[in-house]
Amino acid sequence: MSTRSDSTMRLGLVLAAMLLATAGCATLEREGVLAPQGGGAVTVRDGAPFVVSLSPDPAVGYGWVLKSAGPGVAVIGGPDVTTNPKPPSIMGIADATTFRFRATAPGTTTVEFAWVAPPGQSVAAERTVRYDVTVTPPGFFGIL
Repeated sequence: MSTRSDSTMRLGLVLAAMLLATAGCATLEREGVLAPQGGGAVTVRDGAPFVVSLSPDPAVGYGWVLKSAGPGVAVIGGPDVTTNPKPPSIMGIADATTFRFRATAPGTTTVEFAWVAPPGQSVAAERTVRYDVTVTPPGFFGIL
């Protein structure tokens, strides 16, 4: 084989590898879902992550806890505090308490959070945030 053919073949292989790597990254970014802060409907593909970020109020000590998560979703992280400024590689909202989930089975379920008082305070605020989560089967492209 000639040197030019070898160079052309190597260049083609490098370009193909770059395209595959880029396509894989784009798919991963598209798969993740950032839920709205105030609750509501979330649609996520089975196997994909979704993130809930809720604003705490450190001045009074109240914060968010996971009250319930129905079948079809798994907690994979949190509660974590997302810093400000938020690192670009992290899904979530800056200066928020962040919970991370992964969709595990197609169907509908709920995830609910409660606003709770700090230790030592007897009265907790009556406040909840609820997400109605729809998990679509893999390969369902109607949501993106």
